[in-house]
Formats: sequence, C-alpha cells, structure tokens
Amino acid sequence: MKHNFAKLGFDYSRFRFGFRTGVAACLALLIAWAMGLEHPQWSAMTVWGVSQPTRGLLLEKAGYRSLGTLIGTAVGMLIVVISGDDILMAALGLTLWVTICVYIATLLHGLIAYGAVLAGYSSSMVVLLVRTPDVLMPLGIDRMLTVMVGVLTALVIGWLFTYARAEQTLVNKIRRQAAETLRLMARAFDQGAVGELPIHDQISTLAHLETQLSDHGSGSPSAHLSAKLFRRLLNAQLGLLAQLETSQLQIDSALAELLRECAQALTDNNAESIRAALARTYAYLKTSEFTYEFNDFYNAIEARLEFRESGKTARSPTSTYALLHRDWRGAQQAAIRTFTVMTLISCGWAYTGWFQLAYLLLGASIMLTLFSGHENPAKTMYYVFLGQTAGALTAIFIQAFLWPHTDSILAMLLCLMPVILLAGFPLAHNRTAPGAMDFNLVFLLLMQPALHYHFDWTASVSIAIAVIAAPLLAMLSYKILFPTNLRSRQRHIIKALERELVEMDERELTANQIERYRARFHHRLFKLYQMADKLGVNDKLTSARYLARVQHQLNRYH
Repeated sequence: MKHNFAKLGFDYSRFRFGFRTGVAACLALLIAWAMGLEHPQWSAMTVWGVSQPTRGLLLEKAGYRSLGTLIGTAVGMLIVVISGDDILMAALGLTLWVTICVYIATLLHGLIAYGAVLAGYSSSMVVLLVRTPDVLMPLGIDRMLTVMVGVLTALVIGWLFTYARAEQTLVNKIRRQAAETLRLMARAFDQGAVGELPIHDQISTLAHLETQLSDHGSGSPSAHLSAKLFRRLLNAQLGLLAQLETSQLQIDSALAELLRECAQALTDNNAESIRAALARTYAYLKTSEFTYEFNDFYNAIEARLEFRESGKTARSPTSTYALLHRDWRGAQQAAIRTFTVMTLISCGWAYTGWFQLAYLLLGASIMLTLFSGHENPAKTMYYVFLGQTAGALTAIFIQAFLWPHTDSILAMLLCLMPVILLAGFPLAHNRTAPGAMDFNLVFLLLMQPALHYHFDWTASVSIAIAVIAAPLLAMLSYKILFPTNLRSRQRHIIKALERELVEMDERELTANQIERYRARFHHRLFKLYQMADKLGVNDKLTSARYLARVQHQLNRYH
C-alpha cells in the first residue's frame, strides 16, 4: 500500500496522520455537540491545530494551546467589556494586544512562541464574533470549552495512535557526529593543517541537528534537560571546529591517535571507555590552545553520560548554554507590520460598519502572527490562499446544497464529516500539502450550524471573500512593510553579530558575561550555516568569515 501511495505522489505517514486527525476531529465535533456547545466546529479546528506526529510534541503543543486560549479569551472579554458597543475602540484594543503578542512570539523559540501567538488570535475570536456585550460571557465560556474538548480529544486519540518520540535516533546521530568531529581533528593534526578538510560541511551537519532540538526537548522536564545537554554538546563541537579553523597547527601524531581513540570510544558507546579516552586526551591538551574548547567538550560529554545513567546531571546545566539568538529587529518589524495593517482594517470597519471586515480582521490577526516567523511568509501566504479558497468553496457548496435540507444540528454536523475524513488525502500529497491544513481550518471556521438554517448567498459569499482576502493582504504586507525572507533574516543575524562583537571590544566582561556571549554567538553561527545551505556558496563563505571573527574575539578572553 505504501508503495502504491508513493507512486501517486502521496506520503503514507502523512496520510495516516491526516486520517487519524480527521477521525479525532469528527469525534470532537460530536462531543461538543452532545455537550450543547454553540460552536462545535471550533473543537474540530482545535484538533487540527494541536495534533502532532509524536507524543512529546502533542502534549506540549496541547498545553501551550490551552494556556494561550485561556489568556487570549480573558483578554478578549476584557476588551469587549471596556469598549462596549464602540467598534473602533474594540478593534484598536484588539490590534494593540495582537501586536504585543506577535512581538513577544518573534523573540521566543519553539512551542512557547506558538502559545504567545494563540493568546493573540484567540482574543480575536472573542472580540470579533461578539455581536453584543450581552452574549460575551456565554461566548467566552463556549470558546474555552470547545478548545478544551478539542485538546483533550486530540490528546487521547493522539496518545493511543501516535508513535512515541524517536529519541534514540537523534541521540545516535549526535553521538556519531561527535565522533566524526574528533576524527576530523585527528586528520588535521596528522597533516599539520586544515587544508581541504570538510570543516564547514561538518558544521552544517551540526547546524542541521541543532534544528531538531526543539522537537526533541518537548513533552517533559526530562526532555527539556536532554535538549539543553545536546545544545551544550553541539556548541562545544562548534567551538572545537572554530578553534581548529583559526589555529596554526603542527603535526602531532600522538594527539591525532588520542583523538581517534576518543572517536572510537564514542562510536562503541561504552561510558567507561569514553571517560578514559577523554581524560587522557584532556591531560595531553592541558597546555594547548585547544584546552578551553576541549574542556568544554569533555564536560558536555560527561554531563550527557550522567544524564543517560541517572536521568539527571551532577550539576544542573546553567541557563547560559541554552541562550539563543533573539531577533529584536525582526520582532519590531513584525509588530509594526501587524499594528499598521490591523489599524487600517479597524478604521475601515468602524467607518463603513461592514461586518465582513470583522472576518478580514480576524484572518489578518492570524496571518500576521502565526506565519511571521516563517522563512518566507509571503510565499507561504500563496499556499495558504489556495488552501483557504478551496476550503471556502467547499463550505459554500455544503451551505447552499446540503444544509437547507437538514432538520437538526446533528444532521448538519454529519454533512461535514466526509470532508473532514477525506482531508488526509490533500495533507498527504506533495502538491497539495502546503495548503491542506488551511483548507481544513477555514472550512470549519465558516461552518456555523444553526436550527432552521436558511442559506443567504450574499452573506455567505461575502464572509468567505473576507476570510480568504486575509492571506492576500498579509502577502502584500510581508512584501511591502519590511520585506521578510531568508535573506532579510540573515541580515538581522549578521547585524546582531556585528553589534555584539563591537560590544565585546568596548566592555570589560566578567567570566559569566563571556559565556553568555559565547552561547549566543554559537546559536547565531548555527543559524547562519543553516541559511547558507539554502542561499548559496557566497553565503557559506560569509558564515565561514564570521566563524573566524567570532573565534578570534573569544580567544582574547581565554
């Protein structure tokens, strides 16, 4: 079956995930209806938003979605209470809150950033869908309950049918690359020069592993600690390779042999052999210019071995090793972009009174927050628009030709289920996958069941147009207001590196401050190498140049 799927362009694992999520969404839809909730489709939307391919990711994303929804709903209710019937005040209050959320989310990493985004557009769902303040409390409670139903359903179904996190795969990859780093060093000392050794290719490999740490560190405190220890080990290897690249090497066959022994011990994965080999090598290097970097590597390996043996380390790793690059400039630009676009829509809504603009504002609040951290959000908006258009057309078809012939809410919800269950197919196909999730979410967003349903062409089509106009407006804003792509993000990192290199020249630094700079430098260098792999050869040279500059600066403090 997998082979036949692959021949048709489908990915079987994605289809399995999509079908399982569709079943969970249908189940959440029925549970929300049975509970008498007014917007049961929100529960199904939550299932699609929360579901993940591994248990750790599923658990953590569900937690952040719940927290983000709780905060966003509370803020949304507060905005409605303060603004009353004043559309402009409500819209501008929402705009300010969403702007704050996108600013914070851009500075964060991983699923906590997702929680910040949820806090922003969850408030939009409350503020923009409340017709009068009288229904504020029921809508807020309905919003919270539908989300909780979706989260719990996704957790139960996901936990039963989702694979446990493939931790050992990443563990083995990082261990093998640590051994490869040592073998690379051994070859350099064999020949007394770096020469044509693939040092920068090895750094690119380590940078690719670094991108997987966020997923690896999800789901439990133990997983978070494991990811921190791996980050420390990857940073230590980057330090070794940077020192190798910038040092004047001499042939040292004895050191090369010791490094190969360390590499073999790591390959054999015997803790006693690893400790003994590293101790011998460190003793040999004590008076070398590699002393600091190898000691860092030694300690990182030891901490990882302690974690493997006991689930904890003798000393808790300091937060210094987990310091990451913060894109302050990108956060400012995302906030200004979001504030500008949402303010313009808010003013237009207040001036015209067109209720359809509330849906445009809702869509914009999602498009300008959820996708602002993507490498090329304008390009992403193209696929989002296609997916949302297909979802809107499907919704209008069911509203026009099926719902008028139903006589109950349950019958209306049953009409949605074939579409939800079949959503695994577009999610699994290589051509339709980029917009498949948006198809599901917009389809469900537009399907509000009601007794004695009467189809209104004007209202349904105008709301659908307002919703799918949001990605087009967002695409335009991503291209015009601070154009955002991989190249612009690279420039932000380079400017941050330049700024901190200058700061190190101008300041007297303590040992702790130096370590903080080192951790941020290493994360930024990994980011540069990740980007260079996608941008081209010249950008790889840029990454290599900054690697040397950073290491020369750090060597001044050894």
